[in-house]
Amino acid sequence: MSDFQVGFLAAEKADESSHLSMESGVEPEPVKTPSKRHRCAACFKQYKRKDHLIWHMKTSYHSVHQPKCGVCEKHCKSFESLREHLTGPLPKGNCSKMFAEKGCDLCMKIFDSSDAASTHKEACRLPPPVPIATILSDSAGSQNKMSSSFNGCIAADSKAVAMDCEMVGGGSDESVDICARVCLVDDAENLVFHAYVQPASPVTNYRHEVTGLTAEHLQDAMPLEEVQAKIKEILYNGEILGRVRMNSGKARLLVGHDLEHDLESLGLSYPDHLLRDTAKYPPLMKTNLLHHSSWDT
Repeated sequence: MSDFQVGFLAAEKADESSHLSMESGVEPEPVKTPSKRHRCAACFKQYKRKDHLIWHMKTSYHSVHQPKCGVCEKHCKSFESLREHLTGPLPKGNCSKMFAEKGCDLCMKIFDSSDAASTHKEACRLPPPVPIATILSDSAGSQNKMSSSFNGCIAADSKAVAMDCEMVGGGSDESVDICARVCLVDDAENLVFHAYVQPASPVTNYRHEVTGLTAEHLQDAMPLEEVQAKIKEILYNGEILGRVRMNSGKARLLVGHDLEHDLESLGLSYPDHLLRDTAKYPPLMKTNLLHHSSWDT
């Protein structure tokens, strides 16, 4: 039987049923079609309207840095949410079963086999606590080592450098931030440069509770101009300034938190396209992990 014949018979049958319902005086019930739901591909939330889904995708900032279920690949807002998804009071059935067989309770990863998971669990352990006496002696030794500047080697193929500064207070109200210490590490977490910086103006508050700095640390501090030259040498990586501004060339990425503030305190500038500031990265700017849309989901 051809498709045309099947369609003709179906139409004829529908016409006959509607004719019978008209003779009996009963109106046929309208066919209810299920409403289409729009689902987020990352967190699996569903919305009745497409524009609500679009709004959710624009404001949720799903990223590869979020914890993700190794079975269904659902993005979770935190490791606590992921743990609840896998082992909570109402876990997802298949995910929970797979995690119980092949998952690690510490890092929440799921492996291809139970043997691989067992091998991983032996290595995936937190280090034992260090005696407090050892910590104090180590910190005392490191303070002596760090009292002068340190200028280490950086690999030529290193593409990124992270920087952090410690600020002391200046001015009559102690509110002026003055850079007193700067540290740079490469993308392999090796110390590249460290120095105490000669304050550009008188220090009125060392903020010791936060910075750990005292007047002794800054006695033999490096002049600011020398610090600037060292940092530029590491960042520019032998590239001329004009090329850095246009297409970066061999210049390295600079990573940090609130880099604009740190660079300003050092009297430096660096092209925006080479900055990676965690203070301006949307996935790290989320402050309410319990936020849910007020719309029907």
